[in-house]
Amino acid sequence: MKTFTWRSIQHTVRYRWRYVVSVFISLCIIVTLLIWFVVQEQPTLPQLVLAGLGAAASATLLLIGALDVSSGRVRQIAATIEQIAAGDLDARMTARGPGDIGALSRAVNSMAERLQRQSRKRNRERDRLHTVLHIMNDGVIILNKHGYVSVLNPAAARLLNVLDKDALNKSFVQVVKDYRIAEVWLACIKEANEQSATLELSNDAYVRVIVAPFLRGASNGYLVLLQDLSHIHRLEAVRRDFISNLSHELRTPLASIKALVETLRDGAIEDPPAAERFFGHMEVEVDEMTQMVQELLELSRIESGQAPLRLFPTTVAKLVEPAVERLHAQAGRANLSLNLVLGPNLPEVMVDADRVGTVILNLVHNAIKFTPAEGQVTVSARAVADAVVISVADTGTGIPAEDVPRIFERFYKADRARSGGGTGLGLAIAKHTVHAHNGRIWVESTEGVGSTFSFTLPLVNLPLTHN
Repeated sequence: MKTFTWRSIQHTVRYRWRYVVSVFISLCIIVTLLIWFVVQEQPTLPQLVLAGLGAAASATLLLIGALDVSSGRVRQIAATIEQIAAGDLDARMTARGPGDIGALSRAVNSMAERLQRQSRKRNRERDRLHTVLHIMNDGVIILNKHGYVSVLNPAAARLLNVLDKDALNKSFVQVVKDYRIAEVWLACIKEANEQSATLELSNDAYVRVIVAPFLRGASNGYLVLLQDLSHIHRLEAVRRDFISNLSHELRTPLASIKALVETLRDGAIEDPPAAERFFGHMEVEVDEMTQMVQELLELSRIESGQAPLRLFPTTVAKLVEPAVERLHAQAGRANLSLNLVLGPNLPEVMVDADRVGTVILNLVHNAIKFTPAEGQVTVSARAVADAVVISVADTGTGIPAEDVPRIFERFYKADRARSGGGTGLGLAIAKHTVHAHNGRIWVESTEGVGSTFSFTLPLVNLPLTHN
């Protein structure tokens, strides 16, 4: 203790020598004045007491002033620390001198700089986390240890059909409003490990729910992940429908060919006219399956991008007129009126003429096939803001409302079309061909009144064409 005291005194004298010298000189002056007063005046006892009290008061004021100089710096440091604690990380002390106060000031400034760097790093990490949560397609919910929502990203709000501002700081059960999701969370609490389940929510969304405690333990909270499997479920349904429809389409010609082969084996081959007729039927069935396979391959090539488009500026008339002219005789045999209406001053479009011509031919052929006698089929084209719209309208049987959303799926046929022949791939090929041109295709139909199929084609980019 004694060694520490002497070292402290030496340290103070070394770094605060100005204050020490000032106090020493001031005390010397006071003592000198007191001695002079005693020697010159020959004072009485009361005067000596008053003089001593005055000297003591002067010395006290001197010490108070010296202490105030040091305590003022300490108060400045305390005020700066309070500003930093309140969140003002830009607050700094003016570090002067090599003494204790200067060292303390520099330590406070160093602490503030470290806190500021950590705060910036934490803000960057928070921004990264918020960005990831915002753009994720999967829903993320972070719960505290009591089961209250701390974080909920937009995907989770969409899947649960809630507003994020209304869900924060509310219980998980109150937010999800689905006992099945809550049971997954409760199972996680009970088992103290990750739990998952696949559920169908009330908004027709298929969701995989994963609940896991934080890595440092459930006392820190839980992470709830909602993976939207609706798209995968729809693709799985399309795959099942595709296999079912393909099996249905192939079953009829294969059964017919098998029956014809068995008939020929049973002796019909000995009858040349009958055998020739059977071979003709077999050839028709084989041609139908060949056409189906070719259209499937073409559709696959278009979907995979392996069928590059040969784009050239083309007039709308050159796209529409050949298809109408080619099917005019078929419309006449069906006792239908096939009309062509082209708007005035139609601009050129940048298309692959052969593929777009096939789309128009397919739509007109379908319109003729499903329009009763005395009906009308009208092919028209008009210009809009940034495209040309080509439409094929008929006065046929129309499409049931429940079939309209799926009419462009491969092999999909409305009930009225089951007996109309065809592979069921034409509209799927038309859709993908139009999409490959950055266009849009849609249908407007009223059952018993007729249908109108329309699609858009892009205009010619003049600078690109000139080049």
